[in-house]
Amino acid sequence: MPVKHWTFAGLILTYRCDACCASCYLAGGPGRQEAEMTVESALAIWEQLIAASPHGCRVHLSGGEPFLDWPRLIEVCRRARSAGLGPLQKVETNANWATDDAVAADRLRQLDRAGMEKLGISADPYHQQHVPIDRPRRLARLGEELLGAARVQVRWRDWLAEGCDVWRLDEPARRELLARYARLGRDRLNGRAGEALADDLLAAGAPGRTPEDLAWRHCREALLRSRHVHIDGAGLITPGACAGIVLGQVGPGRTVADTWRQMNDDHVHRPVVGALSRAGPAGLLGLATGAGYRPAGRYASRCHLCWSIRRHLARRGLHLGELGPPQLYNPQDATCPPAIAYNR
Repeated sequence: MPVKHWTFAGLILTYRCDACCASCYLAGGPGRQEAEMTVESALAIWEQLIAASPHGCRVHLSGGEPFLDWPRLIEVCRRARSAGLGPLQKVETNANWATDDAVAADRLRQLDRAGMEKLGISADPYHQQHVPIDRPRRLARLGEELLGAARVQVRWRDWLAEGCDVWRLDEPARRELLARYARLGRDRLNGRAGEALADDLLAAGAPGRTPEDLAWRHCREALLRSRHVHIDGAGLITPGACAGIVLGQVGPGRTVADTWRQMNDDHVHRPVVGALSRAGPAGLLGLATGAGYRPAGRYASRCHLCWSIRRHLARRGLHLGELGPPQLYNPQDATCPPAIAYNR
């Protein structure tokens, strides 16, 4: 069986976010109004994910920032538990909403009663250019008190301990801090991260590698064998680690099982997925150079090279059935105000 069943899935309830982080591989931000997932759609897809795999499927809820629509988030959780779809593996958040102990504690208790196994909190120098660090710290503290430490995951705990409100630093200190964390190489260089963060890595002294060094390793495990996908409100199914590559789309008359079967049957013939699974970014270079792509001298990683090639193809309107959602490749940068504007 070439394609493993999808047994771990994130439902992207929204791409909208009250932060606009350089590290965001989904390019979430205040202006991302498209593909909002309804409660009914979330429950239907969740049920289909479980039915499509003989091993079942563990689901987490993500964004964007899912807490921007708290009534939708908690209703999805409650109704999933009532329907026996759980357990809900995790809910992810940037914690910007956690400005008050009582409100935050109440929401955690509601999520706990609705079957949430773990709380995932994003905290890093990129988020703290938008979200005051006292908020993820408050939520992590309350989560450990109410749920137990084992049920609270923080990206990244080392930063949560030492971090600060990055916008308060002067420019040299901010650049030094971001360069130090960029060199750790923890981020997926897709989406906005493939635009800004990759450049930061190279500017911070990462050696970079040539296309010839990076292109030839296949991407079979990430695309066909990882078992992990994300699904957004438009029904687009993308690999868990490779934002912007469309494996299929669910919707009226087309279930997760239908999409998986088609992927299993014809992936080798697909121009993007087939080429990447056979030969990695090298498999796409021919498509892109024929459409005017000129490789740069250095790339921060193989994923950075792949993103650069896919972005070129998508912006020329090529292979759009496998490259999406559109706004990932054509971001509306005007919707991302300066980081400090969030905190005035």
